[in-house]
Amino acid sequence: MIDIESLLAPTSDEPPCGPDLEYDAAFLALDQAARGKPEQQFGETVIPAEEPVWGDVCSAATALLGRSKDLRIAILLARGWVHVQGYAGLLPGLQMVYRLLDSYWDGVHPRLDSDEDNDPTMRMNALAPLTDVEAMIHDLRGAPLVDSRQHGSVLVRDAEIALGKLPSREGSEPVSLAQIQTVIGAVAAEDPDCVGRIGETLAAAKALSEFLADKVGSERAPDFKPLLATLHAVQQVCPLVQAVAATEGEPAKAGAVAGEARPISGDIRSRQDALLMIDKIVAYFERNEPTNPAPLLLKRAKRLINMSFVDIIKDMVPESMQQIETIAGLGREE
Repeated sequence: MIDIESLLAPTSDEPPCGPDLEYDAAFLALDQAARGKPEQQFGETVIPAEEPVWGDVCSAATALLGRSKDLRIAILLARGWVHVQGYAGLLPGLQMVYRLLDSYWDGVHPRLDSDEDNDPTMRMNALAPLTDVEAMIHDLRGAPLVDSRQHGSVLVRDAEIALGKLPSREGSEPVSLAQIQTVIGAVAAEDPDCVGRIGETLAAAKALSEFLADKVGSERAPDFKPLLATLHAVQQVCPLVQAVAATEGEPAKAGAVAGEARPISGDIRSRQDALLMIDKIVAYFERNEPTNPAPLLLKRAKRLINMSFVDIIKDMVPESMQQIETIAGLGREE
């Protein structure tokens, strides 16, 4: 369980953000651990490259954030969460970075250059891996969007390939959009929160992008377009998230692809499943948009689901009942 609150707690040494650990041995070791080991060749012997041990990177970064609030450390931790937890790890990573900046803008490392009119270049450079196709986006594409021992796994890359946003890998059979939706639907039926995380992650990325543009100007802030494009692709393969986005006034930019997408197979197997999904959507709006009228309409729709046609007419337009009974030839008991 990721505890963001403890990571945001002020440091005991030089509070609230602690010292700059750029040349500290533990900081240098973390940076090296996150690089892994490159391929080496000794004569005719080739030693393959080794990926970072991301679990160790997460542990080291967590410890260092207790000593120093540093975006370079936070970005490595966010990348580690994606490697360890898959797509689900991106949301807490984005939330952590946003809150570090929001809570400690004046003191978080790297600090603004006071000698150059608070120039933010060093800080923006530290954030750059978050939107880099060779860093976080590469990590994300190789991460499971959903992963189930029973239903199978879908990578974020699979979603982009299925939508034609990314070329398929040579020698590999791409996963079809229908297959992806089937797996997501089956997993969502058991864990409805996984669908909510998809929309929340996109919203968190947009919020961070807007925050930075407001603070330093869009020309100096990192370009979030590559990351947002990948997150939009993830949203497009999940029609339920598109429906929620449309209700919020943010229709998914799916174009013809989304219009042609087949409905999710396996996510709603019964009327009870459908009622449960309505409850989940209502809970989302009541929690995040308490002034939105959508829950009132959804609750009424839920109440009507188990009614007969005649009962629905009685509930919605009772003044029309006599005409309906006449047309349908229904007798009225005296």
